[in-house]
Amino acid sequence: MSVNSEEEQRPNVIDGSDKANTTVVGKETGNGSNDPFHLPKWQSNVTIVSCYIANFSDGFQNTLANPTNVIFKELLGSGGYSSEMKTRISNSLIIGAILGVVVLGYTSDMFSRRSGLLFTSSLVAIGTLMSTVALSVHPSHNMLWYFVVARGIAGFGVGGEYPPSAAAGIEESDSVLQKYRGPLFVSFTTLMATLAGPILQIIYLICLIASDNNLTVTFHAIYSIATILPIFIIILRLFMVDSSLFHHSNLTNQRRSPKVYLLLARRYRWRIFTTSLAFFLYDFINFPNSIMSSTIISSLVKDSDIRQTAIWQVILAVLPVPGVMIGAWLTNAIGRRNTGILGFAGYMVLGFIIGGTYEKLSKHIAAFVVLYGLLQAFGHMGPGATIGLISSEAFPTAMRGMGYGIATAFGRTGAAVGTECFTPLEKAAGSSSTFYLAGGVAVLGMIVYALLPESRKLDLEEEDRSLEEFLAQHGYSTNN
Repeated sequence: MSVNSEEEQRPNVIDGSDKANTTVVGKETGNGSNDPFHLPKWQSNVTIVSCYIANFSDGFQNTLANPTNVIFKELLGSGGYSSEMKTRISNSLIIGAILGVVVLGYTSDMFSRRSGLLFTSSLVAIGTLMSTVALSVHPSHNMLWYFVVARGIAGFGVGGEYPPSAAAGIEESDSVLQKYRGPLFVSFTTLMATLAGPILQIIYLICLIASDNNLTVTFHAIYSIATILPIFIIILRLFMVDSSLFHHSNLTNQRRSPKVYLLLARRYRWRIFTTSLAFFLYDFINFPNSIMSSTIISSLVKDSDIRQTAIWQVILAVLPVPGVMIGAWLTNAIGRRNTGILGFAGYMVLGFIIGGTYEKLSKHIAAFVVLYGLLQAFGHMGPGATIGLISSEAFPTAMRGMGYGIATAFGRTGAAVGTECFTPLEKAAGSSSTFYLAGGVAVLGMIVYALLPESRKLDLEEEDRSLEEFLAQHGYSTNN
């Protein structure tokens, strides 16, 4: 079918909530007929609800590193749980995530969002279940290396979750509530992942109190809960279907044509480069700062009391949540790009303040936790709330998973590099040096953000039609 004839049959773009009833004309439905493809509104809602719970689960998985570091250090001692092994365990989730985002970024575009999401949720459940029984592995059988492998499997699932979840989420948000797709997207991505932090810390604290500081029982409890979440998500996703946008604009018939990928890279190379660099810089400073927080606070708490450390961890985890809410509002009020720049600016200022006053702050833990929390709040408000949103909106439906996956892979690479840099830097030059580094990287983040597209102004359907025309000029087409 020619591009012109498709344009004549295509219905007009509908704004607002009416887009939930978008009909894709000429698309074969699941029953084999050639009737128009209708996506019921309840299935759009199932997709969005599953995105809320899945991102909460992923945030829960990422935050598990904090109590895990404290538990292993107490159970195994500094000699049994070295800083090198701590870094390996942290990086196992990150490296697994890098592989996951690359693989699922491709397969979610070339095959199906739904199938990819079912696969990743299953891997998260399997990897977390393996982690739950880690303490039952005899030390002589290299329990910590077993844990590294288990977390790597879960990490592949967590990372693989991001591209299809972000792509499906932004497409359904655009259909259900186009004007507010930005705030809605932030609410089920960054907000859910951030909320998981304090909720996990509260559960961790409750388990410590209920078990009278029995760390083995506490470990089993928090990892068991982390296993239940993806199982529930799998059940929800059995009822979801791929979005109307994906049914209308995909490259499933072109996946064996290498030239298509070169054409996509040529057309979107600048967006791929800038989103990837911005993701790298943010995760480079945010991820190590987040997972190191328990270690830093533990060192400041008198006698390293684990329960007192957990209380301060709860407070620290709560403080970034208002930042995400403000960021969600700002995405429409001042735009995605300006919100990111503002967040990096706050990160820069507070990074230098904490670094410069660390010696005094370390003697007043309440002041330190508040400033540390504000630092993370600015990060979550700015790049934390917007980089995933921009990376989802900046690419057309046919390559949304791949574009987002590449950017996220660079982000997780930044997290791995940051973790490798921050720990030796802290050991060699003290904790204050890590905050100076974070402030300096935030300056670079502001510069890169100024180069990003203002994706609030992009119409997702127009972007799809523009790509369709571009590919048609080179003898290819999206799957209509």
